[in-house]
Amino acid sequence: MRIVIVAAPDPRRPIAALRHVSRWVFRSFYAVGLVVLVLGVAGVFLLSDGDQALNAAIIVIGLLLLMAPSFMVASVRRQHRASAGMTVEYEIADDGLVQRYDLGESHLPWSEFERAEIFKATLLLFRTRNQYIPIPIGDVKPGHRTELRYLLEQRGLLPPTPSRADLWTTSDPEPR
Repeated sequence: MRIVIVAAPDPRRPIAALRHVSRWVFRSFYAVGLVVLVLGVAGVFLLSDGDQALNAAIIVIGLLLLMAPSFMVASVRRQHRASAGMTVEYEIADDGLVQRYDLGESHLPWSEFERAEIFKATLLLFRTRNQYIPIPIGDVKPGHRTELRYLLEQRGLLPPTPSRADLWTTSDPEPR
């Protein structure tokens, strides 16, 4: 089996993958940030004789926690700018994944990967828990898609379950 995917530059793909992979981390930041912010605001209004500088610091910490996911997304955007105009060719074969760039290529055997997730238009291959490769598979023919799923299941990277919807971002044109 050999599937070749040519991926045109898409700045939304790495952001959508980050939001999917880090969704529980983002939710944790939002929840803790909201609790800290509410405690700071409550301290300002309910404890009028308390230390207002401390309450202001608590409010600032809450706001920073709420903004932390945005900082992470901005970091990925900055990293992606270096390769923003680069077309990447992915070759998926029985022995592993080959990535070809303008400046060279890399070969990763399947033993390098821990797991995979297939969505409607994206394949995520995880090398570690937080190191992943997002590969666009929206234009892959249905026959090749079946072969890809079978290959990943045989390598133990993919549980035998149906594909899910897709990664999404708030800039997608279609609402969910």
